[in-house]
Amino acid sequence: MQPTGAGILPSVTPDVVPDPPVRPASTVIVLRPTDRGFEVLTVRRGHRTAFMRNARVFPGGALEEADRGEDARAAVSWSGDAEELPWRAAALRELAEEAGVFVATPPMPIPAGGGRLYREMIRRGSRFEADRLAYLSNWVTPRGPVRRYDTRFYVTVVDAGAGAAADDDEVFDAVWTPPQEALDRADRGSWEVEFPTRRHLELLCRFDDCRDVLNYAETQGQVARVEPRILVAGDGSWSVVLKGEPGYEEGLR
Repeated sequence: MQPTGAGILPSVTPDVVPDPPVRPASTVIVLRPTDRGFEVLTVRRGHRTAFMRNARVFPGGALEEADRGEDARAAVSWSGDAEELPWRAAALRELAEEAGVFVATPPMPIPAGGGRLYREMIRRGSRFEADRLAYLSNWVTPRGPVRRYDTRFYVTVVDAGAGAAADDDEVFDAVWTPPQEALDRADRGSWEVEFPTRRHLELLCRFDDCRDVLNYAETQGQVARVEPRILVAGDGSWSVVLKGEPGYEEGLR
């Protein structure tokens, strides 16, 4: 049984729990090599956001209609299943919009978002490289938060010394850190890190080289669907539990 930060769950009782629709979303874990291993990119969500406010997260967001359209298909290079393309398009678009990181050829920064970003990339002859994303995990937000997402987490590697710049609108403070340092900051209370982000940081700490992370994602076989539940106690306190852990069957569903 694992606690989370305060940002994910509103004040609820087991009898009065919001149950919004589950929206498809994509998140990108971006790694860059260093002479001592590798660093991961995180950003801080704004304090006005409805979901995970102030939390330290990986860049990402919900799929938009533009991610399923003709312009996305023209602006994104992808050799796999066509049904997967909108998820990867959204991942690369959100990474570009939120953190200014363009996994593209050529990688030209474009100050635009949504469908306009795709159209501008087509006009300039640049294409997102969806094959550089490895599908790492699939997490579904449990019932309880004001928003719920079916999120595919992808991992990619960029060049050593690659930069990032938060959009200072949806997210702030783009920072590169070793995964363990991110966890240490969370443990000290200087960063608010929610349960899914923490679990992915813990996974990254198992590897010494970012290419090993990519290899793990690419060779793990079928990606498991992780569906945590929130266990609310009588006093209103709560914790997140995973399948197989005590209290999972009693959790909100």
